[in-house]
Amino acid sequence: MDYALTLYFDKDTESYFNSIISSIANSGASSYMVDTNIPPHITIADFYTEEVNIIVSEVDNNITNFTTGDVIWVSLGSFVPNVLFAAPVMNEYLLNACTNINRLVKPFAHHCGYGQYLPLQWVPHTTLASHLDNDSLIQAFNIATQNFTAVKGKCNRLTLAQCNPFIEIKTWDLAHAQ
Repeated sequence: MDYALTLYFDKDTESYFNSIISSIANSGASSYMVDTNIPPHITIADFYTEEVNIIVSEVDNNITNFTTGDVIWVSLGSFVPNVLFAAPVMNEYLLNACTNINRLVKPFAHHCGYGQYLPLQWVPHTTLASHLDNDSLIQAFNIATQNFTAVKGKCNRLTLAQCNPFIEIKTWDLAHAQ
């Protein structure tokens, strides 16, 4: 089964991105994020495992190694044509979170795809629209550019989720883990 470990945001940042995601969905470009109830996030690890309970235990036992952190999103980008995203500036917090979580799960899981969520092989992003084609990407991008401005937020939760279908397995509050 495919899983992801993701960073979730403070309420204001989450609300900001949900507003853009909803605008894109309401435009008809893509409602995938809304339909599947996927909250705004940054994925820091993507992996396959048959033993998800081991991953839960490992994160439980090491959660104090993970902290809250500030992130600044400054631009829009795309994985053409399927995904439109807000791009944060890579900083020490994001790189450390990705490095540490991948190191933690490596003994118990296999990386998916081409390892695109590994440190230094990773484009941090917050998906605004997914499952796009060329025309809907242009439409979604137009909506996003009307609503997006640079934003600073805080990553304050770490979530383990099953992918396809999206199901949250467990969320850790990073503010209380310290």
